[in-house]
Amino acid sequence: MRYFVKGDKRDVCHCSVSSGLCSHARVADQPIPSPIPSDPSPTLAVARMGHRTRMGHPAKMGRRRALFLRLFMLPLFCIGLGDRIVAAQSTGVELRFDSLSLEPGESVNGQLICTNTGEPTLPPLPASEGYDLRLLNPTPATSQMMSITNGRATQRVTYTYSLRLTALKEGTFTIGPILVAAGGSTFPTAPITVLVRKTVAAQAPKGDRLLFVEIDAAPRSIYVTQEVQATLVFGIRQIEIDGRKYDLDVIRQVLDLEGSELSVFAGGQASRSELVLPDAKGVRHTYIVYRVAKTIRGEEAGPLRVGPVFLRAEYPTAVRADFFGRVQVARSTKETARVEGTVIDVKGPPLEGRPDSFTGSIGQFKFQVTSKPDRVEQGEPLTLAVAIEGAPLGGVAGPDLSRIPELSARFDFSKDEPVGDIEGNRKVFRRAIFPKQFGDQTIPTIAWSYFDPKSERYITLTNDPISIAVAPRTNATGAVSTLEETSASRPAAKLTVVAGGISPIVIDADAVLANHAVPSLTPFAVGALGAPPIAYAIAALVARHRQRLRCDPSFARRRGALRRAKIGLAAAWRRPDAAGQWSAVADILCVYLSDRFNLAGHALTPREVRTLLESNHVADGVSKEIVEFFETADGVRYAPSAASAASLERIRPAIDRWLEHLERHDP
Repeated sequence: MRYFVKGDKRDVCHCSVSSGLCSHARVADQPIPSPIPSDPSPTLAVARMGHRTRMGHPAKMGRRRALFLRLFMLPLFCIGLGDRIVAAQSTGVELRFDSLSLEPGESVNGQLICTNTGEPTLPPLPASEGYDLRLLNPTPATSQMMSITNGRATQRVTYTYSLRLTALKEGTFTIGPILVAAGGSTFPTAPITVLVRKTVAAQAPKGDRLLFVEIDAAPRSIYVTQEVQATLVFGIRQIEIDGRKYDLDVIRQVLDLEGSELSVFAGGQASRSELVLPDAKGVRHTYIVYRVAKTIRGEEAGPLRVGPVFLRAEYPTAVRADFFGRVQVARSTKETARVEGTVIDVKGPPLEGRPDSFTGSIGQFKFQVTSKPDRVEQGEPLTLAVAIEGAPLGGVAGPDLSRIPELSARFDFSKDEPVGDIEGNRKVFRRAIFPKQFGDQTIPTIAWSYFDPKSERYITLTNDPISIAVAPRTNATGAVSTLEETSASRPAAKLTVVAGGISPIVIDADAVLANHAVPSLTPFAVGALGAPPIAYAIAALVARHRQRLRCDPSFARRRGALRRAKIGLAAAWRRPDAAGQWSAVADILCVYLSDRFNLAGHALTPREVRTLLESNHVADGVSKEIVEFFETADGVRYAPSAASAASLERIRPAIDRWLEHLERHDP
């Protein structure tokens, strides 16, 4: 039974869809719930066709007219709008966050969206002791959208700033209003209230928690330039569902690194081990424990904070196998853990008893001074090398030679301080010095001081004087002469004209080229001359592309995403069962999105897919279709009987269109 519109009534039609015949047997006249306008739009006019004509069935004729309108009339209609395109009525700024209920240390992403305000200037962000609000992109992301409704076009232009909100302590805090200046006006955001409170699980013993975290750092008191060894330890209870244990990749599949704050441990390498802990009832549980070590150097005197660290995890409550047989998280629950930071006391060397030869080095060192060669002529350089052996060498400065009067009186040298070269466990400072006088000379004693943190006192190191022999400067004949003698005895130079003198060179270009014919280049010759550089350029581009594929795993992963997806889809379409097709296609698209946008894992929820596509500014229509597909696929996983091969076959052209759009999109 089908309905069609005729006049202001709705008729019931018993047409045979398979035969294409329509008797238009009117069964009953029923009033239309919503009246039809007297001057319908072209779309309504197509919908009101209820009689069969020579063109064919009404539904087919409606599709033909709709196609005609899309291909021909709509472009002409848009061209005719001209200056009738106006801005959308909604103008203002909006502040959004992924969550407004946080725990101390938890971070969430947010957006400051400016709609039809004109290009905004960088807004000042509020400061508070209870939270930290940071701007991630000083230049806002821009997007434009135009819609046409009843012949009126509206345009929507948005400027989006990405924000990062971190809760620091418990309480209720209000963010805003944030004032955004744009287009000569100021737009305020609506105030947002954020609730920060601890969870009950965070105060329970480790054995009663699904996730725990600890920080250890030693020593707790150091001097400037010394180092601290800090260790982050976090554990998560081994995943057990229905009596079966699963070994998942915790860092990639369970931990939510985007919602976690790792302090100085971000980017560190983690080592894995296992630990068994009893809970309050005495039941023993196995925990997967990770340790991240970090060496932290005290750069300046004062408190050095390590942490706090906040971890957020999506602890699995149900799992599934993907198309490739790998275990993926199907459902999860939020788990958090936090540890307060550790404060390291960084001290500076004392002012009392500080010698003049101290250049800021702290540690334990040895000192050696050498010079090469031991015999030079007056005015020739010799190399003075000062080697400092010990630890730590980072930041160690050599002696200040300009403070040694005896050395400055006997030798010339640059006043710039050399950087020094680290060679093994020592740092060598080399400098060229020039003897001012000839004869037996001596490089005087050089003093260098450092502060020993173990004995907490200054230690001064010196070297023995170094004797060198400086010979007088010799002339070209080998005779020894001083500079004054050479200048006084040098005879005045005389020039004698032998013959003709020096004539200028005058070139007559026409005369020179008179017997030289310029050869004409044939197309073959031009091709022969141009082929080598073109071939070289092509070979260089190919080699560069191959080199990038070898050296840049992210680039190689993005480049091969489409090829791998098409191979997987070809295999998925051949599966006999509809539920298997849905699951396989969804898994393949998950892998494709992960490879295309360089994500760590392959399991994506519909919410994560929406966030991924929106953050990469994928077109709204395509993004919405992809998210709806994943939502449908999740429903099929939990209710396989609802799967329909026909419905998936209808989506098949859309999947090809999505892949084509994402390949054109630059992530």
